[in-house]
Amino acid sequence: MPHGFYAWVTFFTAMFNVNLMELGLSEKEALLYLLLLRSGPAPASSLAKRLQIKRVSLYPLLESLTERGMVAYEQTPTGRKYISHDPICLLDLLEKESAQIRHRMELAKRCVEKLHSWTV
Repeated sequence: MPHGFYAWVTFFTAMFNVNLMELGLSEKEALLYLLLLRSGPAPASSLAKRLQIKRVSLYPLLESLTERGMVAYEQTPTGRKYISHDPICLLDLLEKESAQIRHRMELAKRCVEKLHSWTV
């Protein structure tokens, strides 16, 4: 592959990494998600090696991304392989957070009303 291609991939990876971090992912979670998007299904050992982190450090990242609905795993005869969900899951994640914030706002409004009536 030409040198320019690698520069392009590096640039866009860095850009997406920053964007994912602004959406609430840690740097390692963002790198892991991008890796899974590019590589497809992979075992934890391969992911840890490619990210240059210990496998025991990788599992909490995979668990966090799984809880957010960004990563899943499939059980194969050779073990678990992790796979990323479609990037549309980022919108689903933010919609859930938005719904939680709306719920908390309503709860806060009710608390403020009750506290005002209690103190007056």
